Amino acid sequence: MTSIQTKNHRVLIVDDNPSIHADFRKIFRPRTNALPDIDDFDLDCSPDDATPDGLRFDSAHQGDDAVQMTKKAVEQSDRYSLAFVDMRMPPGMDGLQTISELWKIDPELQIVICTAYSDHSWEESVAVLGHTENLLILKKPFDDVEVLQIAVALTCKWDAAREASLKRRELEELVRARTAELERVAMHDGLTGLANRTKFNERLARTLEKSEVRNETAAVLLIDLDQFKIINDTMGHPAGDELIRVVGQRLSAAVGANGLVARFGGDEFAIVLDGDPDLNCVQSIADRILSTIADPVHLDGVPFCVTASIGISMTPDGGICGDDLIRNADIALYRAKGEGRDCARHFEKGMDQQIRLRQELENSLRSAVENKEFVLHYQPLLSPTTQQVCSFEALLRWQHPQHGIVSPDKFIPMAEESGLIRPIGDWVLSEACQQALAWPKHVRVAVNVSAVQFRGGALPSSVKQALEQTGLPGHRLEIEITESVLLTDSIDALEQLHALRNMGVKIALDDFGTGYSSLSYLRAFPFDKLKMDRSFVKNLHQSDGMALVNTIADLGKCLGMVTTAEGIETEQQLDYVIQQGFTEVQGFLYGRPIPSTSIMETHFAKALATTNLN
Repeated sequence: MTSIQTKNHRVLIVDDNPSIHADFRKIFRPRTNALPDIDDFDLDCSPDDATPDGLRFDSAHQGDDAVQMTKKAVEQSDRYSLAFVDMRMPPGMDGLQTISELWKIDPELQIVICTAYSDHSWEESVAVLGHTENLLILKKPFDDVEVLQIAVALTCKWDAAREASLKRRELEELVRARTAELERVAMHDGLTGLANRTKFNERLARTLEKSEVRNETAAVLLIDLDQFKIINDTMGHPAGDELIRVVGQRLSAAVGANGLVARFGGDEFAIVLDGDPDLNCVQSIADRILSTIADPVHLDGVPFCVTASIGISMTPDGGICGDDLIRNADIALYRAKGEGRDCARHFEKGMDQQIRLRQELENSLRSAVENKEFVLHYQPLLSPTTQQVCSFEALLRWQHPQHGIVSPDKFIPMAEESGLIRPIGDWVLSEACQQALAWPKHVRVAVNVSAVQFRGGALPSSVKQALEQTGLPGHRLEIEITESVLLTDSIDALEQLHALRNMGVKIALDDFGTGYSSLSYLRAFPFDKLKMDRSFVKNLHQSDGMALVNTIADLGKCLGMVTTAEGIETEQQLDYVIQQGFTEVQGFLYGRPIPSTSIMETHFAKALATTNLN
């Protein structure tokens, strides 16, 4: 017979009879003839690979010895593959006790029970050991072929089990790593690597639990970049993303180990400070944040400076609930923005009153849209040479049931933020076109349009609908926009402006000279009119103010555009802009805004009288 062992396995023989150990070694001694029926087994290697020492045998004459040898084998990472265990080994542990202890040390060990008696039934053995997948029973006296077949089969099984266990561990490690990566992605911002809102809320909850138990202080800071949208729109989103990444790095450096920095989205960041920070510590960190953010950031090789507004809320004044701290920090942030930005403000009791008033105003504004509480007043634009009215600018007023007339600067920003500017703007277009029908046919009506109304490309259809429903010719309507319209999405806005131009509508660039890149817009779209901002007329007494007025007038002449000087209140101002060549003037010198019902008798009395006579 030939030895068939495929690997250098260790085999442990546990029997109190020394002759049994000798019998096992005889059975596994290399032989010259082939092993009968060996083809019935699926072996890893061919018989040619076998070696006389393919199995290494160790002998233990008692169960305690076997347990100690198995422990040592596991510690040395040279484990036993197979153990032949005698059922009776007086005076120590019997076979079942020994097997139970061996499996506690090495659950993968394959075991053969060797017995000549029925000391325990198979059912009893299962009840004692708990499982039988690694267990076989071999009856004495031994049959050599049976012993060899069992040894080969069980050592191969041990190899397969070990390989399967290794694969399982590899898969478990892969799953663990993948799970950790998914958790990291779920808890962190993809752009900056900072914590996201979910992780921030978890950290804040833990911080508040600790602070309550230890009677310590915690603080939340909310940070918004000032005028971030301008950089995003003018430089492009890649530059905006780079700015956000740099700011995230600077915030992390400024906070250090004092807390956690998170990005909520866009240009919104949040910080939770733990470790019982006092008011001076929190203010110091806030000052450091403002300073580090203000350092120039190079975007596409161009240095840009940005600032930030910070709202701060601390326990216990800000409450001990995470939602309260965040809400109150947001209220303080709103105050910081309202006080000029580039500053930090702490939450104070009573600040929320301003938010409540704002919410009440927004609710009232929604009701105003439904109840048609808006009216239009009109201010004339005249030709300074003929003193004739060229057009009227429609100015929106809110006729509040309790507070009377509300000026646009009080509610237009809120209407833009809430999206209510769309239905309000549609009403203004329709109402202004309808009322202009009562004026002389050479007089146009000018309507201011918000940048929000351009979003989604719906403005041309709104204008077309207003013209068709009222019957006003397109050339009698002027649309006034500011440069903020072109900052939002210049390509889409220009397409809409061209669509309006195709309807015959005139396009005026309002507040000219106060934006960021006026000349580039003049090259992008041929406006019909430039309306110089009133601030330039107000500063005519200054030499630089006069120079700017001259420049704008000359620019209009070169481009062949109508130029309007706004804010004319004195004869001196009127004389100067006439000298510079402005083709239209507007201001209190010629009249304040008036209701539509007063236009004919105030500005066209002669025409009205002639009409009445006829």
